[in-house]
Amino acid sequence: MYWSLVVLATVTVAVVLLLRLGLSLGLSIALVALGLGLYTGSLGVGTLGALVGESSLVLLSSTLAIAVLAELYRLSGSVKDLGMGLSTALRDPRLGMGLVPAVIGLMPVAGGALLSAPVVEALGLPAGLSGEVMAYINVWFRHLLIYSYPMSQVLIVLSQLSGYPVVTIALNTLPISLLMVVVGLPALVRIRRAGVNLGADPREGLKLTTPIVVALVTLVALGPVIGSWAVPVGASAAVAVLVAIRRCTRDLPRALTSTRVLDIVLAVVAVIVLREVVAGSWISEDLRQVVASLRGAGVTLAVLSALVSVATGSIITGLFLTLPILSSLGTGGMGDVLLVYTYSFLGYVASPTHLCLLYTVRYFNTELTKVYRYLLPSVAVVLAIATLYYSYL
Repeated sequence: MYWSLVVLATVTVAVVLLLRLGLSLGLSIALVALGLGLYTGSLGVGTLGALVGESSLVLLSSTLAIAVLAELYRLSGSVKDLGMGLSTALRDPRLGMGLVPAVIGLMPVAGGALLSAPVVEALGLPAGLSGEVMAYINVWFRHLLIYSYPMSQVLIVLSQLSGYPVVTIALNTLPISLLMVVVGLPALVRIRRAGVNLGADPREGLKLTTPIVVALVTLVALGPVIGSWAVPVGASAAVAVLVAIRRCTRDLPRALTSTRVLDIVLAVVAVIVLREVVAGSWISEDLRQVVASLRGAGVTLAVLSALVSVATGSIITGLFLTLPILSSLGTGGMGDVLLVYTYSFLGYVASPTHLCLLYTVRYFNTELTKVYRYLLPSVAVVLAIATLYYSYL
């Protein structure tokens, strides 16, 4: 009955090994999904059918539009102007060090914490902060808003798998986002208020938040009318607004063909295939028996999802593996779904294969173990309180 756990452990280890060998996340998961499908014999027409289903098409189109938006911000130099402009407008290094990574974090791109690291460094060095503290601030505050961000690729996946609307999920996760803010505040309160002179135009930073606002307004306005399709429509509108603001039409073809964008899309295709392979094989039934034999299916699957996220540095993989099982057991209530999501999310944040964490540690010339002194206690506190909070939803 526990052979499925061995297989899943092998899957996660295989993904980690392929990543260590230098393969991209998308290609690594695709190879593992293909191998698992051949091993279980569940790679067939049903898998191809799942890729052209409405939920998959929404997910793929949303992922493509959001990834292109993030790449356009990078290619046009808008990320730096956004961060520096916001920092200048805020006039307070404590607000800048917390808010800039959080806002930039709304544009999910592999290793994207490097985009906010220079701003954190510019504000943290004069305050006398150590490299590990600045690294912690950059990683922790980067993930505050994205946890509840309705345009997040992960929340879109969560909505598709659970059946709950994206906006409903975002509202129910908001208290934990606020908790994460509180947990991270001790790292900021020691910094004295000081004037910020970064030589940037604050109006430019505020103007560059317009595409994100447009995407959110479109989602809220059109969601009741066209459902999940409001996400790719909103993201596409955001792309158009950014092109108009920055006049970066020539960067659009580069963004569409960027290896970063293509790998993100490949990763989504791969995890859809992996989900169908697991769901259509004996692994799913075996996992259901394992969970059913233990008390607290929600907590058990949440821990399993966290372990997968830690091993792979991917939230989505853990969600695809666990949420269908949770639903099949008849315990897919909002509380259990969000508990699984939270464990998977925080497992990803602290994962040693998490690119944002690895790049940040390298940028600030510190050590991962030193950053963990701040990061792991924060993760533990949020997990403990979130477990209690979601048990009452």
